[in-house]
Amino acid sequence: MRERKLVRVLTLISILLALLGSGDASARWPNVSAQQLLAWLNDVDPPLILDVRGRADYRAGTIAGALDGGVEPRGYLADGSGGRLVLLLPAWADERLIDAWFARLTDAGHRVWILQGGLPAWIAAGGVTEVPDFSYIRPGSVPFLIPRGLCEGGEPSQIFE
Repeated sequence: MRERKLVRVLTLISILLALLGSGDASARWPNVSAQQLLAWLNDVDPPLILDVRGRADYRAGTIAGALDGGVEPRGYLADGSGGRLVLLLPAWADERLIDAWFARLTDAGHRVWILQGGLPAWIAAGGVTEVPDFSYIRPGSVPFLIPRGLCEGGEPSQIFE
């Protein structure tokens, strides 16, 4: 009988912790307002904007200059240059997905922020949008390398800039 009460109490505690942890993303991950992002884009070294809402949403309209990162963090190959990066997330993004994006991008040396309010907040702040003609990275726009196989020591075979 005592064990059943303990199980109920632990279950209740885990439910409460889950509810507390599923709150606003601003409490857990760094956020940037649309107004602040507008100011950052005028800096000498502006942040990269990565649209991870999916190809259809990206092609329907995105922040001018944003790159299409796809929807799956494991499929995105960061260039490794680090720096500031702002994520444009889909409205349906959950904690697991946001955690995966943060892990992928911070492992590549980026300092990551989420755009508060997404694209609607950007448009309301007077930010420029575009309908891209394509959803791939233009060759020559980002440095990348072609890695060698493991048998060759993992050194890059060629670096393109």
